[in-house]
Amino acid sequence: MSGQADRTIKPGASEEITAMLSLKTGGKCARRITVTTNDPNHKREYLEFKGEILVPFNANPRLAQFAKVEDYTTPEPRKITIRRGDGGPLRLEVAGVGKPGIEASLREIKPGEHYELTVGLAPPLKPGRFYSWVNLNTGIKEVAQSRITVSAVIPAGWGEPDVQSASR
Repeated sequence: MSGQADRTIKPGASEEITAMLSLKTGGKCARRITVTTNDPNHKREYLEFKGEILVPFNANPRLAQFAKVEDYTTPEPRKITIRRGDGGPLRLEVAGVGKPGIEASLREIKPGEHYELTVGLAPPLKPGRFYSWVNLNTGIKEVAQSRITVSAVIPAGWGEPDVQSASR
């Protein structure tokens, strides 16, 4: 939770407190803010925020993970099942990817309810840890866009032609 922490409010005055809550998943949540006062009868007061974070969709698995890509082979694409969340019917579409080297396609299985996202890697990619995402337009006003994370470990030379085979 974040927001302005230190401030002074004059006696008899009031002030609006704004707090931002950031969660990685949806569901019920509660957070508490401590207010320290100079009132001897109320040294500390607590403000509690309770709510439910709605999610536009549920993805299984939640990310497209390729772990360590084998030399000179293109890994099997990852398939992610996406089902409607709390925000109402979906109108999913791929809105782009974070970095070049990702191929993504979407198939609607049950309109507004159930989709399958296919994510693949396209060589060549820079060796080392690869991290990116697929952006999805949801068709839900309150959460217009969301993303699926993509990660892999890319070996040196992945996707380049096999020099020994080419010289034979």
